[in-house]
Amino acid sequence: MTQHAPRHDIWIILAGYLAAVHVGKLATIIPILQQQLHISLAQAGLALSLVQAAGMLFALCLGVFSEKFGLKKCFLSGLIILGFSSLASVFIHNIYSLFFFRFFEGIGFLLITLTAPAILKRICDPAKINMKMGLWGSYMGLGVGIAMLTIPLLMQFFSWQTIWVILGILCFAIAFIITKLLVLPNQPTYTTQSDSFFHLLKITLTHPPIICLALIFACYTSQWLTVIGFLPSIYLSNHIELKTAGLLTASVSIANIVGTLISGILLHRGVQPKSLFRWGFVIMLLMSWVTFCMQSYLPFSLQYLSVFLFSAVGGFIPATVFAICLYYAPQQNAVAASVGLVLQISALGQFLLPPLSALLVSYTHTWSTIAWATTTLSLLGLIVVWKLFKAHPYQKV
Repeated sequence: MTQHAPRHDIWIILAGYLAAVHVGKLATIIPILQQQLHISLAQAGLALSLVQAAGMLFALCLGVFSEKFGLKKCFLSGLIILGFSSLASVFIHNIYSLFFFRFFEGIGFLLITLTAPAILKRICDPAKINMKMGLWGSYMGLGVGIAMLTIPLLMQFFSWQTIWVILGILCFAIAFIITKLLVLPNQPTYTTQSDSFFHLLKITLTHPPIICLALIFACYTSQWLTVIGFLPSIYLSNHIELKTAGLLTASVSIANIVGTLISGILLHRGVQPKSLFRWGFVIMLLMSWVTFCMQSYLPFSLQYLSVFLFSAVGGFIPATVFAICLYYAPQQNAVAASVGLVLQISALGQFLLPPLSALLVSYTHTWSTIAWATTTLSLLGLIVVWKLFKAHPYQKV
């Protein structure tokens, strides 16, 4: 480890937050795009999830490739691609151009999120890695929350295209800083076989603990993104103005960081990951029912508290996944590949669930049907957690 590298992990984490802002920025303007581009709710759901298409298709292969090509190079490439895709918002005039640039934003987002955990493992003090993973695990919640909070306010002064251009410029700025500051320690050497592309691909795809973690993460992320992504539309349908809806949704999203930070602390103090997973899924299941199925029986304040807890306690799950993914990786130079598989399965869920949920809501004409989707995923997550730790017990190192 280089002497000054630990000070620079904050730029890796900040880049993750910025990447998540790009994921969340679309949800804040869906009602506007429905008017300007004449898109349906189902098309909006597809645009919301299309950022995950790159991960759904390429995450594992890019994870393996990044270990060969260089983690820092791939990380910086992600920031540059994300920046150019966001700048291209000035060319979005129909649903097809929105889909096109949203897909390329997904490639940039993917390169950042699959290489960051491996970079952090190499530059952080091993004794503090769980704490750092707690910070990193909050990237989605905090980043999406920042987008929900700031973009509706900024739209009082700027168009949404101008805001996206500013976000693109921020990507270039952070890429420049990381280029100048970050120096990765030399990577450990491996035999030719264990370092080959196809060997890393094979051992990752056939490693049961990583497959289980991928399913657990997918069960969490797909339902979290769906709920957060449609909250502004849900609030607007209840006659809450856009700015207030954005503020309420932002608070729910930022609440996620509470769970990720707490889980990092608890892991550091020896709490078992399976306990954090169980608490996360159980609370998400219960709170989703309160949020979506008891609207006629509870005041808005209690409904809002339930979705706040849904996000906050659900935050136990991502930080725990990233922390123990480092532990369960089949070998040291397969960390990015392992994270790639986790993100690929997760991206599949995030790609499918928002548009399917939108279709379900459009068919039933009620938002309460989302609770059935979240319940199914939480129950599946609990089953996979049980299978993982029964077959592969976790021992803190």
